Amino acid sequence: MQKYLLFDLADSLVKTIYLEAVKLPHEYQSSIGDQLKRASLSVVLNIVEAGARRTAKEKRQLLSYAFGSLKETKYLIFFTHDLKLINEGFFRLTMEKVNRLARVLYGLLYKSRTYNLKRETKKVQAET
Repeated sequence: MQKYLLFDLADSLVKTIYLEAVKLPHEYQSSIGDQLKRASLSVVLNIVEAGARRTAKEKRQLLSYAFGSLKETKYLIFFTHDLKLINEGFFRLTMEKVNRLARVLYGLLYKSRTYNLKRETKKVQAET
């Protein structure tokens, strides 16, 4: 269930950002606007790709990339807000979405890392 929630949150975020990014002033469209769209799209694309991978290591790697892109997206939202390029309502809504997605994504990464550590510990104990 958490996997679908993760995708749904990322999908909602990228759509929200895309609809707002086209409203940025023309002089910021190809710099900040494009980077904001690219970073947010990278989040959901890495999540989708992680779902298609077979090994836990590959999945974790792609989810880690998604988390990095989410941090980049978050900074760009702060940056555009500081420059007064987006309104307060959009800023609050988007930050709420970013923070919720970050909690779910981090939880998945932490759980997979903890599970893998337990598995490795059992494997080492069995070998000794």
